[in-house]
Amino acid sequence: MEAQDRNRYGSLLFRGPGCHGHCSAVLKREVLARDSLHRGQRTIGRIVEYHGRGLFHGQEVSIRLRPQPPNTGIQFQRVDLPGSPTIPAGVAYVKDHKRRILLAREGAAVEGIEHIMAAVSGLGIDNVLVEITGKEMPAGDGSSLVFVQLIREAGVVEHKEAPRQIFTLYRTITLENDGARITAVPYDKGLELSYHMDFGDRSVLRQSYTLPLNEETFSQQISSARTFSLSSGVGEFIKLGLGKGVTEENCFLINEDGTASTPINKKRASLRFADEGVRHKLLDMVGDLYLTGMELRARVTGTRSGHLLNVLLAKKIVELAEAESSLSRIADAKV
Repeated sequence: MEAQDRNRYGSLLFRGPGCHGHCSAVLKREVLARDSLHRGQRTIGRIVEYHGRGLFHGQEVSIRLRPQPPNTGIQFQRVDLPGSPTIPAGVAYVKDHKRRILLAREGAAVEGIEHIMAAVSGLGIDNVLVEITGKEMPAGDGSSLVFVQLIREAGVVEHKEAPRQIFTLYRTITLENDGARITAVPYDKGLELSYHMDFGDRSVLRQSYTLPLNEETFSQQISSARTFSLSSGVGEFIKLGLGKGVTEENCFLINEDGTASTPINKKRASLRFADEGVRHKLLDMVGDLYLTGMELRARVTGTRSGHLLNVLLAKKIVELAEAESSLSRIADAKV
């Protein structure tokens, strides 16, 4: 039997077979043993810096990545604001997901964080502080490549005494909205991501890609995939006041005939992959799901989905993980 919860998500439909009431899916929590098969938490080895322009607002901004101790997580610090407020990279702080992820806390905000989140997730970084001098992350080349390069430049330090927590999903979660869907199913061998891009009736606008996520596959197959837009959606971008930092190099357009063009001069774009669009959708998914703050074991499949469903899935995972943790504490107290 399927349980449905429309109250929390409005028009969104949540399905979780085998549950009752609001308990529509459950996560099994695993605390990893400190052995040769499992590693400890990681941070970067030294401070590294980068300067660039934001993709959406076009403002110049600098970032500085600092090593952090275990159990700190990923955090953003607005060093340009009084008191240098810090915003944790968690689903509880997501305030907007229209075309990008915006985090906010107590009046401070930072946006466009999905590509650096993908980089720290893909390279297995658990703890790092990102100091930033403005509201928006620098775009780099429109992918995660600049952040991957920064992390590799900094090096990686592992804290073996602080093992990672891995959450293994063992019930199916499905979220739907306006013809889009994201599904997470049990899978205990790691995180496997699939995406089906479908922008219309023409087959040239359909792309699919599956990625078993690890450092090698992330680095080689999706980290350099750049952001894009449908040529038909440029007007919406302009209406939202976004895209002021777009260049011919950090973004491309997908046209109705399936060809790709540059966003400004509308010349034929040189793609890094024939299916760069769908690979970038997976890149966003990696970054958005890392807002859970933990490593996941599941098979996740998105169809026409984006930041909205990615974030709602991450929220559902966090809610259920917290519920599982509470039940574990109660059980321990009764022993």
